[in-house]
Amino acid sequence: MEKIKPKSEAELIATVAKIQDAESCILFGQRALKAGMIALAAACEERAKALKPNKAIGVKKGLPKKEKTPMKTHVVSEQALMILIEDYKAGCAPTTYGDLAQRCGFEGGQNVRWFGQVTDLIDAACALANVPSFALVRVREANGNINEAAWRKEYSHLRDQVIATALAGVWTDEDFTKINDALAVFSAHAFGNKKAWNYVQGLINMESWAALAQH
Repeated sequence: MEKIKPKSEAELIATVAKIQDAESCILFGQRALKAGMIALAAACEERAKALKPNKAIGVKKGLPKKEKTPMKTHVVSEQALMILIEDYKAGCAPTTYGDLAQRCGFEGGQNVRWFGQVTDLIDAACALANVPSFALVRVREANGNINEAAWRKEYSHLRDQVIATALAGVWTDEDFTKINDALAVFSAHAFGNKKAWNYVQGLINMESWAALAQH
């Protein structure tokens, strides 16, 4: 008997519009997340919202309620990611938090500190997308060093591994699409950087992600 070829993620996304039940769409999205199909999960999220606006994919009963994070955090994280991608593709050196904030239209020291949260949200998206941290090494402190405060609390034992993997990282257009899709999942749940990391840590093996092999 001829073996049936599994459908691609794009083919599965095309089937989402045919789902008429929000609960089924949510379950489909949860399975997609576990399988690493971030774009499919995002498509299920949008479909579930259309069928029943208050439903959310992958938010387990034990997770905290939605964080009241200004939508601009998610908008700016996407804007910042696009700038970082352009710099990376152009072969530019890493930027600083202050410079990135200015390029996104923000001024002042407080905004520079907030951009640490914006870039941390990008790195949480990297983890969900199963690619090395991108913003961690592409956005530096004014002295050119990687953020000294990064990875100093929970999972601090992985700090050196995460940084080494990121420094050796090579990112592709496919990786950037996955990161954007992961940001869309966070935006749908109104997760800030801390809640995003809590969400990611409940879905992936952090040790395995920290030790990702270079592409």
